[in-house]
Amino acid sequence: MQRKLVSEIGTAILFVISSLIAVVMSLELEEITPTHPSSNPGAGAGYVIYFIIAVVVMSALIIFVARKKRMGILRYVFAISIAFVIFVVGSLLYALLPITLDEYYVLVYVTPFIFLYFLLFRQNWIIINIVGILTSAGLAAIWGVDLGIYSAVVLMFVFAIYDYIAVYKTKHMLDIARASTGSQMPLFFVVPDSRGFETSSIDIDTPGEERGAILIGFGDIAIPNVMVISSFLYGGSLFYPYYILPLLGGIVALFIMFLFIKRPAPGLPFINTGVLIGFGLALLLAHF
Repeated sequence: MQRKLVSEIGTAILFVISSLIAVVMSLELEEITPTHPSSNPGAGAGYVIYFIIAVVVMSALIIFVARKKRMGILRYVFAISIAFVIFVVGSLLYALLPITLDEYYVLVYVTPFIFLYFLLFRQNWIIINIVGILTSAGLAAIWGVDLGIYSAVVLMFVFAIYDYIAVYKTKHMLDIARASTGSQMPLFFVVPDSRGFETSSIDIDTPGEERGAILIGFGDIAIPNVMVISSFLYGGSLFYPYYILPLLGGIVALFIMFLFIKRPAPGLPFINTGVLIGFGLALLLAHF
């Protein structure tokens, strides 16, 4: 039980770190974004449809390639895509460092290739989690800036429903999880309860207590953080409660999920609900 608690706390820490990085990136993005969604709550309504279509198409592609037993090719494509996201993340974060312009460009262009190398040839759970933090933070920041708060709320509901259907009804999300873990394609955070855990031993169908690690999708961290970032931007100078309460809601929901779910389950219905409750409480506190 104690070792499992370590994994659960580690997962919550990943959620917080990703959120904090996303906050920093969102402030940078707002400075270079012509229109500010924080002042136009419904600005990104059209993006919700695009995001859903993108997720459905990507899911279908992974399943199709897996059935054709060509996951090796998709693994390279996916690793390159992640390297590009890290390039975008790095270009924003490195701008905050007290370094010369030449040093900035070296870091921005070299970092993605370093991660690409480790993903393809030296992959382990530490690399996967670092990549997951940067990727989920980048997506949360970009989507959080692009969406207004109303669109973010809609996104939370839509993705929670989609995740539920994908795991319990069509079950294609489980097929994606098996394909990605079997081909070492990084789509999931791996939070082991011991330091010597080997990612090659991951079996998605093994119960968490026996697996020795918690697996949680990058999207299960990125998508709730979209709402956290949108709430943060919506709240303006009110860092508390518009950032803290949605973040705490997501963390509490994570532990509730760990307490009651003992088999592969959709994370977004739990985490998104917690974040939305936190946002609702923020609205109440801000008006009373």
